[in-house]
Amino acid sequence: MRTPASSTRTSRIRIAALTAVVLLVLGALYALTGSGTGGTVREGNALDGGTQSAGNVGYEHAQVGDEYWAGLPIPWNTSRSDIQLSAAEFTHVPKGVKVVEYRAFDADETDGNVVFASTDAHESGMGDLFKVRNYAGRAVTIKADSGSNVYYVARIKVTGPVHDSLSGCRYSYRQGATRYQQDIDCSTSVRLGPPLK
Repeated sequence: MRTPASSTRTSRIRIAALTAVVLLVLGALYALTGSGTGGTVREGNALDGGTQSAGNVGYEHAQVGDEYWAGLPIPWNTSRSDIQLSAAEFTHVPKGVKVVEYRAFDADETDGNVVFASTDAHESGMGDLFKVRNYAGRAVTIKADSGSNVYYVARIKVTGPVHDSLSGCRYSYRQGATRYQQDIDCSTSVRLGPPLK
């Protein structure tokens, strides 16, 4: 015969076990669906990099210690829904090059997009890009079946001889409630050479 105390203790153990099972199931669902603030990141396919992702950009007059702007392809949203672009980066940075930072510029404010240019305003022909508004760190809407007016650049510093290319451009974006990352082909070769005069 059970006493009231042992019956209460058995009920508490069952409730604790049931609670633990419910929490495990909820944790598994959270991990599988990506619900909540973090969520999982899926592989995307909504973006295209256009002609810039189809070839190799090159510069053969780099100087050790100098800094340059290396542009990433302008993303084009090929899907039927708007996306919120939040970041872009090179996935491969070769020895001899250091990425100092990533910035995002509006092409209307830079009179076109930067493919490759010196950070020295007198040499670049693009003006002083340090004075241009930086949109990095903010979500940028790219409408369905449209190109972005905002494009990303890496400010790089040449630290020594470079024998490989900056390559692999990764974009992070949200479409609806789902977060995506997508890699787009890109290649920027930087080589040491005589300075341009």
